[in-house]
Amino acid sequence: MADIPFQADSFVQFPTGRVSLEDVHAIFKTMPYELDYVNADDQYVWYSPNSWRDDNRLQQRLNHSVLGCHPKRVVPMVKKVLGLLHSGEKDMVESPQVMDGHRTLIRYYAIRDAAGNYLGALQVTEDVEHICQLSEQHAFEHGIVEGQVVDGVTTASIADHQDDDSEQHK
Repeated sequence: MADIPFQADSFVQFPTGRVSLEDVHAIFKTMPYELDYVNADDQYVWYSPNSWRDDNRLQQRLNHSVLGCHPKRVVPMVKKVLGLLHSGEKDMVESPQVMDGHRTLIRYYAIRDAAGNYLGALQVTEDVEHICQLSEQHAFEHGIVEGQVVDGVTTASIADHQDDDSEQHK
């Protein structure tokens, strides 16, 4: 646990439950998304610890202006996105792109406190190639069809659990 930068046995209590900091770190490490957080002063202050990311490069960018983390050609777009999020004109901005031959969706979310004050922006980068392929194969048109096998999970077993749930709620 030496690579985990927090005290052992520490927890975060949310309104929806309690999670250890070790679990939070593992969750972010496991998610198939890249998450980056820029604070209200537009400083790049956090990124998800995914195994495929260049940790050394990202560590060097921490606590620097997010504008310095981008090539000059995209800085005007970054400024525009931040302006829309800061002002409250938008709470989310999407940027579909092709990266390394994969369709990728980047979403920028304004993070606000309970009073609506801007705290920062969360960038979520997701490779959506598989989702696009499923759509192109019309996989979403049929919904769950009982008995089919989807990635090793039978929808019959899903239906069985749904029946169990409905029995418990009667």
